[in-house]
Amino acid sequence: MDLVLNTQSLRPPLTGIGNYTFHLLDQLAGSEDIGEVHCFDGSRWMTAEETLRSTEALRASGGLAGGRVFDRAITRLRGFAAKVPGAQSGYARIMERRFSDGMRRRRGAIYHETNYIFMPCTGPCVTTVHDLSYISHASFHPQNVIDLLESKLPETIRRADRIITDSNVVRNELLQHFAIPDEKVRTVYLGADEAYRPRTGEQTSAVLADYGLSHGQYVLLTATLEPRKGIDTLLDAWAMLPETLRRAFPLVLTGSAGWRNGGVLAKLSSLLAEGTVHYLGYVPAEVLPVLFSGAAVFTYPSVYEGFGLPVLEAMSSGVPVVCRDGTAMAEFAQGSCVLCVDGHAAELSANIEMLLNDEQVRAAWAEKGLRQARKFSWQRCAAETVAVYREVL
Repeated sequence: MDLVLNTQSLRPPLTGIGNYTFHLLDQLAGSEDIGEVHCFDGSRWMTAEETLRSTEALRASGGLAGGRVFDRAITRLRGFAAKVPGAQSGYARIMERRFSDGMRRRRGAIYHETNYIFMPCTGPCVTTVHDLSYISHASFHPQNVIDLLESKLPETIRRADRIITDSNVVRNELLQHFAIPDEKVRTVYLGADEAYRPRTGEQTSAVLADYGLSHGQYVLLTATLEPRKGIDTLLDAWAMLPETLRRAFPLVLTGSAGWRNGGVLAKLSSLLAEGTVHYLGYVPAEVLPVLFSGAAVFTYPSVYEGFGLPVLEAMSSGVPVVCRDGTAMAEFAQGSCVLCVDGHAAELSANIEMLLNDEQVRAAWAEKGLRQARKFSWQRCAAETVAVYREVL
């Protein structure tokens, strides 16, 4: 079977959906079950090999835009369209037409939209709905994102032959919110890159030294600075810890700036001045696995996730994890993470303190997480996705 993937999510910076698209494409391009894979990057058609090479170059450069003349021209055009009234919708219509023309030349291929909303299509099609937080936690999102999903997602869901969700949490929400048959929705868990694995202090020392960090001597969170990630709760919890512990195990935050984060930035500034918190911003893809495996504890107090890939990556790195109960992370962790039941800062602080105060407890939780993480892989994700394609055919 031939496949069409919309790879717009591979534009920098590469976020969760971009990582999903990249790893799925990487696996499917080498699959014996798949013929040709055709990729549409939002403006042009590319082969799977071209798309993977381009994305690898972006990952190696820390997510910075490429230097090719065509790429620079398209970036300028998108920037122009965003500023001129009516130009953005006009640009979108041109690219939709380009996609439709390309689909007609690829008749019979299955179209998989990895980022929610279909481009115009008439053939067999599958979409991945990563979460429905725009409904359950609307206040966490910019209004333009909510408007787009409210106007476009219902038609995509109606049109789709199959819908993939990253967890049963999202699958159940989807079935409750939309009038669709149960058999139309499949849960396919994500995987962790093989680069996320346990490392010794000797193996991490060179990278950590560049950031002024020591192996096993910091608490890590990697997330976009946005409301649903629970960073404000984490900073409150951090301030409750004994100062000696905060100085012995500083908190390290990585991730892009995000939105609606004025309150988080205000709290962060005082802790940065104190010296017990380090904010590294966006970190290159090749550095992140080393940061993960060098941490004493990984904390992920996100209120809502469709899956929560950083939690699985931390588990795969042999690092104990603290996250929220009642979430997709708790679903796939299956008792191998320390869970916060009420989500309050005091509970989170107590759990972090419990792990930091006892090396043997940390090691026990790390081993639990590592065993559970071995059940998940991008190979498994791709194989289960191919099974969904077969259902469509």
